[in-house]
Amino acid sequence: MTLMEMAVILSAVFVQASVVPSSRAQSSSIPVSQEFASGDVQVFASLQAWYTWVNINGTHTIFLALHSNQGPSPVSAFVGQSYNTSSGSRVFVANALMAMEVYNDTNGNGFLDANYTVPRTELLYTIIMNASDTFATTAVQKTVSNGVPHYAWGVTYGSVQGDLIKADPAQGYGYGGGLPASVLKIDHVSLFYDYSLNGNRTFLKTSYEIGNVTLTPPTLPNVTLRGLSFSLLHFTLAVSSKQFTVLANSLPYDSQTTPAPKLVDVAQVTVQNVLAYEFLFKDNYTLLTNPAVNYPVAYAASPRGSLPPNAFQGQGALQLIRVQDYVKASLPDIAGLPETSDLNYNTSKLIYRVSYPTWSGYGLRHDPTYVAHFAPETLTGPPPPPTTPPLTILALAIFTGALSVILAVHGFSRSRKHYLPDESENLTASKSRYTGNPTLPAEGLPTQEHSPYRRAESTV
Repeated sequence: MTLMEMAVILSAVFVQASVVPSSRAQSSSIPVSQEFASGDVQVFASLQAWYTWVNINGTHTIFLALHSNQGPSPVSAFVGQSYNTSSGSRVFVANALMAMEVYNDTNGNGFLDANYTVPRTELLYTIIMNASDTFATTAVQKTVSNGVPHYAWGVTYGSVQGDLIKADPAQGYGYGGGLPASVLKIDHVSLFYDYSLNGNRTFLKTSYEIGNVTLTPPTLPNVTLRGLSFSLLHFTLAVSSKQFTVLANSLPYDSQTTPAPKLVDVAQVTVQNVLAYEFLFKDNYTLLTNPAVNYPVAYAASPRGSLPPNAFQGQGALQLIRVQDYVKASLPDIAGLPETSDLNYNTSKLIYRVSYPTWSGYGLRHDPTYVAHFAPETLTGPPPPPTTPPLTILALAIFTGALSVILAVHGFSRSRKHYLPDESENLTASKSRYTGNPTLPAEGLPTQEHSPYRRAESTV
């Protein structure tokens, strides 16, 4: 089976770390001929990548999480999948987390509204994660339930240090760096996966948990997270030798040409009207208050105009290129892709935001699921060697693993700018209780009764 008959899907998660690699990838250390494995590979002089590899029925899945045995670990990870499509077409889909956004949902529609051609935006801050104090892993394990194989693994970054970056127009609104409004600490960031195959579909359940976000000095006056909302900005690219279409709620959508955002329940990639990939966009998240409360997630397909023109540019560009070198060098082994793959995230047909309207800095848990439709094979083994270079848009696969550098202008080894300190904001849940709402800090949380995203669905 040639590369041109394969599909590759990559998803990047929670990646911010300013790193400067100095050696070529050691991807040969990943045992691509085995059914599943976990372990470490050396990727840079002072950084390792903890990997999980799954090779079953013609599908190949790779997960990498950066960490350091010599100092604080950068918070960086990605997961990728290669497979043959059910239509027999070559297709590539990439899903990359680009930014963590903090906004004020002034109109109560649940998602971040922004139009930088005006300009106007609800964005107040972005969050940059710099490094973690601890790094713990759960090696891949295989179980079989009702005849369906499941492969589960995960990592946890503990005590994450970061910065709350002001959405300053002079600094690109905080996308790619800027001036800190406060130093912050995230209790933990956990990423766990359950990968299963059923018929001609694979299911990748991505269970992630972001702990409480606490502002610590130095903090600018009047900076708070209370009453604010949280959003994860994603870019998706798809490439195919045959005509492909991105659908949002069953209708064609192109973020490059569509002027308005759109709340969506499901997004799909089809190749010549044959379904290849699905984003299941109708679910809940759990706000980790006391007691915990479930709320509906707001998914919005977003136009390119919802980002400033100079987003993700600046000081991180050099490091980005260097981190790309590692992922590019790994692609032939882990996915059968050539090292010559290019980068182009600016042409994404589907930019979307996963928004958590009720947040206020509390921890949250969310379990989104992604479904790939593949053509099963009877033999397992390493992916075939590349025979033809992919189309240029292919390279976002590389970009997903290196996203850290775009956002980590304030790396964990840098010296911080200092401002007048303010009291640290501890968001540990208080003992008070509000009917129908989460347990809140002493001041309480403003509510917007007209918004469906401001009301709890159930208490867990």
